Amino acid sequence: MSLAIVSFTFGQDEEPKFKVSGSVDAYFNANLTSQNDEDAFDDYSVFNDDTGFSSGLANVTLSYGGEKVGFIADLGYGPRMDTYNSGNAVNEAFMYWNVSDKVMLMMGRFNNWMGYESLSAANNFHYTMSHQFTYSTRNLDGIIARFDLGSDLRAGVGVMNPAEYSTGNTTGDFSIGAGITYKGKTGFSVLSSQSASYYDFKTAFKINENFNVKLNAHKADFGVDDASTGQQWTDSQVALVGLGAEGFTSFTAYPQLKIYDTLSWGLRLEYMMLDDEADTTVFTPTITVRYSVGDLTIIPELRVDRANEDLFRNYRNNPDNFNAAFTLAAVYTF
Repeated sequence: MSLAIVSFTFGQDEEPKFKVSGSVDAYFNANLTSQNDEDAFDDYSVFNDDTGFSSGLANVTLSYGGEKVGFIADLGYGPRMDTYNSGNAVNEAFMYWNVSDKVMLMMGRFNNWMGYESLSAANNFHYTMSHQFTYSTRNLDGIIARFDLGSDLRAGVGVMNPAEYSTGNTTGDFSIGAGITYKGKTGFSVLSSQSASYYDFKTAFKINENFNVKLNAHKADFGVDDASTGQQWTDSQVALVGLGAEGFTSFTAYPQLKIYDTLSWGLRLEYMMLDDEADTTVFTPTITVRYSVGDLTIIPELRVDRANEDLFRNYRNNPDNFNAAFTLAAVYTF
C-alpha cells in the first residue's frame, strides 16, 4: 500500500472506495552460536535480535480515495513497531491529490523510499531486517510532489521534518528528499537532513519467470551527536552511534527463486562498512524459505553475521566476531 516517491502510478478508480488490508505475524528466534539469555545482549550485541517466541506486528491499512483525492492510513502495534518505529502506532498516514495525470501531491507521514524493505513482514521476502533498514532513516513527515516525466521516468521531491521526527519539529530545520526511477526498477534517491545525508541506488534483473535478482547500494552519513537521524538507544539494541560510527555504506544483493506457486527461497547478501575509527565491516548472508498455505506464509530463516571486530558474544559469553541465528516466523495477510 505504500506510495513511495520513486515508485508510483497515477490514477484511481473514478468512484471512491474504502479498503481494509493488513497482516499479523509472530516468530521464534534463537541464537545458534551465543547465549539466549540477557547476558547475550550488551554493548557487543549491537546486531542481535531478541530471542524466544514473540508476536511481531499487527498491521491494518485503511485507504479511501477516487480519481482525484484520497488517503492511506497504515497502523501497527507490537514489538516490530517498538523496535523500528519508536513505538509510534502510525507507520504511514497521508492524503494525496492527483493535480493532473502527470502530477501528484501528498502530505503526511510516509515510509522511506530507500532500499527494498519496509516495516510490515508481509511486504518483505525476508523476515529479519537488513542493517541498511535498521540503521538508516525509515519514516518521513512532510509534503511530497511526484511527477510522471514520460518515457518510463518517474521523479519526486519533498520537503520534510528532519529524518525520523514523527511529531512536530523542534529543530527549526527541514530535510529535502528527491528521487528518480526508470521503469520502476532502477532508481536513485537522496535525502539531506540537517548534518545527515543519505544516498540510495537500486535496480532489479529478471533472469526468467522464476528467478530474479535485486541490488541495493546505500550510504548514510551522520554525526555522532546528530539527533536528526533518529538513531536512538533502545532496550534491546545499541545504535551505531554507540560504536562511534558517523555513518555506514552497505551493498546488498537479493537473489530469489520461485520453485512452486507456494514455495520459494531467497538470499540476502549484505556487506556493511561502518565509518568509524576501526573501519568495522559486517557481512550478513541470510537464507530464507517461504511456504504459503492460503493466506498464511511460513518462513524459516537462517542468518549469519560475521564482523572484523568483536561485536557479538559466544557461548562462553566472551566477545566474538561471529553470530548465527535461526528464525521461524508465520505471517497471515488479509
